[in-house]
Amino acid sequence: MIKRIAYISIMVSMITVLMVEMGCRKNAIEPRPNDFGYGYFPLNIGNTWIYQVDSIDYDAFAKTIDTFRFLVKQEIVDTIIDNQGVRSSIVEVSRTDSLNGAFVFDRNMVKRITAFRAEVLDSNVRVINLVFPPSLYKYWDANAYNTKNKEEYEILEEMSTEIIDTTMYVNTLHVVQRDEAFKTLRNYGIEKYAEDNGLIYARQIFWTKKAIGDTTEIPEGYDYTYTLKSFEK
Repeated sequence: MIKRIAYISIMVSMITVLMVEMGCRKNAIEPRPNDFGYGYFPLNIGNTWIYQVDSIDYDAFAKTIDTFRFLVKQEIVDTIIDNQGVRSSIVEVSRTDSLNGAFVFDRNMVKRITAFRAEVLDSNVRVINLVFPPSLYKYWDANAYNTKNKEEYEILEEMSTEIIDTTMYVNTLHVVQRDEAFKTLRNYGIEKYAEDNGLIYARQIFWTKKAIGDTTEIPEGYDYTYTLKSFEK
């Protein structure tokens, strides 16, 4: 009962955010008609992704480096349609504390395709993960519909086949989100999508250092990777 109440509360909050943002902002991305590519962002009820997460946490103060490995499951459990007729998919996110532990509910988020944009609303932050048609060198502001600073995502590579872990995928896209590299800073993000599978790989790196040229200094930040282990259509 408590989980059900929390679920309804989260859905109301998410719908409110989407409606307010749609009313206050004008879409700056002008798609061409009759384009396709929605298979890179599956949204059917029952679609289930299980990712292996490999995480490194750097703690400069404690001078420690901690590594973790666990699983995250994302399952589309429901859909909602707002008063403008846009369908949103409700994704239940759960995780384990290891590679063989039981999945425990973490939170709900929303995924949807609207006006040729693939959007994710997670913790009341709305991000544009893809735009359609997904073509090479296409770029967009992922934060166009939230209050964060502008952040340009760009499709920088298309591959006809690609092996991730031990699985071969057909027709993949590499979306580079950030790529900053200095002597005291590393800020990098990438997501890889496969047609008819959705997100198959993601890596996020962010760390800072105080000294230049000190190879022994432990930075402050993180480095984590999501690798798709299974997908149920």
